[in-house]
Amino acid sequence: MTPNLSFDVEWSPSEHGPAEIRQTSAFFQLCVGRNVATRAEDVWSQSVHNRVRLSLYPLAVWLASSWWRLRWEPAPYSGVSSMTWRMAHELAAAGDGSLWPRLTFACDGETVETKCEASNPLSNEPVRYLASFSATLGASEFERSIDDFLNLVLARLDAVGVAEQVLRDLWREVTEERRDEDLATLRKFEAQLGFETDEAPEDLIQRLSAVSQNQGAEAAEEIAPACAGDDPAQTLRRIFEFAQSSGTAGRIELPRSLSAALRSAANEPLEPWKRGHFLAGEARRAWGLGGDPIPDSKIEELLQVPINTITGERSSVVRLPMGLAIRRDGSDNLNLLFRKRNRPGVRFEAARFIVSHLLASQQERWLPATDAKTARQKVQRAFAAEFLCPFDALEDFLQGDFSPEAIEEAGTRFGVSDLAVKSHLANHGKTPFDAVVA
Repeated sequence: MTPNLSFDVEWSPSEHGPAEIRQTSAFFQLCVGRNVATRAEDVWSQSVHNRVRLSLYPLAVWLASSWWRLRWEPAPYSGVSSMTWRMAHELAAAGDGSLWPRLTFACDGETVETKCEASNPLSNEPVRYLASFSATLGASEFERSIDDFLNLVLARLDAVGVAEQVLRDLWREVTEERRDEDLATLRKFEAQLGFETDEAPEDLIQRLSAVSQNQGAEAAEEIAPACAGDDPAQTLRRIFEFAQSSGTAGRIELPRSLSAALRSAANEPLEPWKRGHFLAGEARRAWGLGGDPIPDSKIEELLQVPINTITGERSSVVRLPMGLAIRRDGSDNLNLLFRKRNRPGVRFEAARFIVSHLLASQQERWLPATDAKTARQKVQRAFAAEFLCPFDALEDFLQGDFSPEAIEEAGTRFGVSDLAVKSHLANHGKTPFDAVVA
């Protein structure tokens, strides 16, 4: 995971528009690692270039105004992006009447997933972008690249004597907020909930802050994106109600060797799903599970709770926003609140509780298992998939047959859903991600 976001700029002032637009016009190349997002065909000259001529002032304003959401708001877990999400995450929203690459950024807290799509070849646009790729950036490297670009544009405005205040004020405010721990936490919550700066309801932010203080800062950071949507306040109320339900008493005693594995994983720049995969392998070794399917009896032993007390019909038809394990007295004793009721779902959620208990700091009381696309949830899902369905064993079973029938048989053998098998195969590059939802 080494690609960088790079902005290569050759200033070339134009003759039209306000001074800040004219003086920041440039031949511009934007790269994600070796992928050139600005590679384009000029229809008029019938030539292909890696640079396009654009004014970079609108891009700088968009990056500054969208900074908190770009840095902390994950991709929608539903897979359907709202217009407000797209305006904060798609480069084309920089607008100003110019044609920008169709490049999207989605941050899980640790990494930034970038996706670039080529222009429609049948469009009548004078410039058609040709690049099509996906790449992962480290979030800290993403921050540094944006900082450098914003400072470059501001330095350009200073050098040519343009007395511009909009971008200066925007960027000064963002940088000051980033230095203030309390303000930074507030802005992070707003972004994770899907709100622009200062637009989230005060009561909602206060309730999340209470979760951070009483149930754990990490828990609040996972619950916020799980509440994003049409009615985040109602979702948060349902989470609080769920947390008060009886649940099932359990206990997860982790082998000491897993602590060493956790330190090893923390020292490696692994993508979240790779970290989950690594920890699952270590957990299987620590518990002597080999590569065989894990029976329900072993899951019951690991959580010290009978699965048949969890599965069955739920009295409420309302879909719960998440599963939740609640630590009691800072020990290995837990109150397990399962969202799932079918056998594969309960097994998968149980595995997520195991790794969440392993990863969460001692101060954390709530251990959420949500659908959100944050780094912690990605680690949980990858751990559960590999723990219950080791990829090497899955490959041996499938023998290259990825048909729906074979995937269903694999799910039955390992006690996981078809969707878990599909995701596992896609993460390892055996099938396209489009096949996960097919």
